[in-house]
Amino acid sequence: MMKTACFLFLFLPVFLMTGCGGGKLDSNEEQAALPEGHPPVDESGQARGSALGSSAPTDDDPFPLKLEGLNSVKEIEQAMLGTKNDEARNAFADGFRKTFTADAKKRDYAGAAKDLERAAELDPEFAEAYRALGYARFNMGFNMEAALEGYLKAIELKPDYGEAHYALAFMYAMSDLEKGGEHFKKAMDLDIPDERDLGTKFYSGN
Repeated sequence: MMKTACFLFLFLPVFLMTGCGGGKLDSNEEQAALPEGHPPVDESGQARGSALGSSAPTDDDPFPLKLEGLNSVKEIEQAMLGTKNDEARNAFADGFRKTFTADAKKRDYAGAAKDLERAAELDPEFAEAYRALGYARFNMGFNMEAALEGYLKAIELKPDYGEAHYALAFMYAMSDLEKGGEHFKKAMDLDIPDERDLGTKFYSGN
């Protein structure tokens, strides 16, 4: 796992890390170079929030989300249609906001993971819960294996889940461009915005 993470940090241009041991960024300027919604990880393995996306319009929830695009109000509203279980829906909403809130200081990946695990327990067919859970777990120490598990489960349950395909395209960008390219093309076909510019950086042939 550490070898894989080091490979990603060495070559993925958006990660301006100072080595692979603790994965710590040394300045706010370096943190700002990370992809939107992707905080760095300090030496304890817990994720720290960055201010990326904080200037975009948000809703007025205590855990505000940007209004449009990936990880937004628009996405959470669509995602909550993925279950008919009200308790699962509420747990998902709590976990999604703790994961993706535009207020970086309020991001709580461990708390989010508990909420999203609960949502998945209540409705094992709730694909959107697995997508968000994969992201939350990834930010708890750059856990790539857990992220892939969540994203792959999401598209197993919902093959046309564009946000999950886009997440997989990001995860595979430095380990398997062929596989990542397939997910990127699927995400683009499903009209997912390329907010991380993966097409230019990795998948220009798609």
